[in-house]
Formats: sequence, structure tokens, C-alpha cells
Amino acid sequence: MSSRFIGYPTGWILGVIDDPADVEGVDAELASAGIEGEDRMILSGPDDARRLDGLGRESGFLARMHRITQFLAMDQMPDFLVYEVALREGRAAIGVRPPDPKRAAAVETLKRHRAHFINRFGAWSTEEVLPWRGPMPEIPQLMRR
Repeated sequence: MSSRFIGYPTGWILGVIDDPADVEGVDAELASAGIEGEDRMILSGPDDARRLDGLGRESGFLARMHRITQFLAMDQMPDFLVYEVALREGRAAIGVRPPDPKRAAAVETLKRHRAHFINRFGAWSTEEVLPWRGPMPEIPQLMRR
């Protein structure tokens, strides 16, 4: 697993899985649907929360400037903080970068496995596929949509 800072996941679909034990099943189903390993990622625990670093607090000055610029330019940047807090609260996130013909099937797989807060990060916009289910994690008021 990579330990690199995740700048912006262009082309990726991210979803939250409340029980990290369920993530392996989702990943296996995506793999059997023909989505290659480099086009799937599992995020869980504090190390992966640091990779997301929604505010750029832990990844150094350049990461902080990167997040500030994104926050000013992109309305979906609060999503990163929500994913980060979800990981810190013991949930997991799964990312998938399916080719266009497999996108709908990948989203249906995530939904079938009770994923929520599913967002597709495009080059110019973010598509909210499914909102957060249950009480939202606590994030600063300024970062809420």
C-alpha cells in the first residue's frame, strides 16, 4: 500500500464502508468484475487518514498550500476531510477507478455492499452519487457543504 499524500483522485469513485471487515468482499467483487488492482484502493486506519489529510495539517507546507488552493477553487474539498474523519473513527473507504463501461457496475457493487458517501471525482467536477448515511462526522463548520 502506498503512503503517498492523495492530492486529488481524478477519475476515482470513493465510498465509505462502516465496517472495515466488509471491505475485502467489496474489493474482491470489483476485482472479479475485471477492475485491475491499480484501479482499486482500500483506505483504513490512521496511516491512510494521513494520506488524505483533508486540511493538509500533517503532510507538510506544500500539502497545506495544495489543500488551501483546492479549498478555494473546488467546492468538493470538504469531502476529503469527511473521508479522513471517517477513517479516524474506524470506518474504511474504498476507491475504484473503473473504465467508463464499468462505472455503473462499480457503483452498484459499492451500493450493494452498503457503501455510502459515494462520490465520483471528475477532472472538472465531483458527482455526489450517494450521500452520507447516518450522523455526519464532526468537521469544522467552515468545511461543511
